[in-house]
Amino acid sequence: MLMICLSLVDTPEEKSKFRQLYEKYRGLMFYCAREILRDDGLAEEAVQEAFIRLAKHLKKINDIDCNKTKHFIVIIVESASKDICRREKKQMAVSWEEIEGSLYFPARERVEEMSGLTGVEQAIMELPLTYREIFCMRYVWGYSNQEIGKILGIRQGALRQRIVRGKLLLQKILDEMEVDACG
Repeated sequence: MLMICLSLVDTPEEKSKFRQLYEKYRGLMFYCAREILRDDGLAEEAVQEAFIRLAKHLKKINDIDCNKTKHFIVIIVESASKDICRREKKQMAVSWEEIEGSLYFPARERVEEMSGLTGVEQAIMELPLTYREIFCMRYVWGYSNQEIGKILGIRQGALRQRIVRGKLLLQKILDEMEVDACG
């Protein structure tokens, strides 16, 4: 699989970067996909799909060892795993609520355990995974809607709708927490 993905990148520098990403994150990606899909074969397929997507967005990665890169990779493999679930139209052995407890998107129950988060950050962590990953990519990492749509494999209309719904839900959470988003 590595050789196929390497054929998708052009320069020797990109090939080297891709090889390093592959070696560093392949295990993590398989683990994340396996947690969602509960099937080794499907998890391997999700990892392959994620690496193909990653090859297309390789220029967005500057530092291989930073948390931003790790989060980006986890989002891509989780998205690929969800796409496989939809394609296979099979009942998953795990609920979406359990997926929320993944490495970078803690479940709501664990938000209280996190120290040092502002009220707005805590409210974002309480959003469902679907909105949380988009908010991280859009407002924390600065990706455009087009980039997010390509990475997650969703249409622009659906993405805009998720952003609108996510903002409404975030405002509701902030109101319940009595947090002022502006100050």
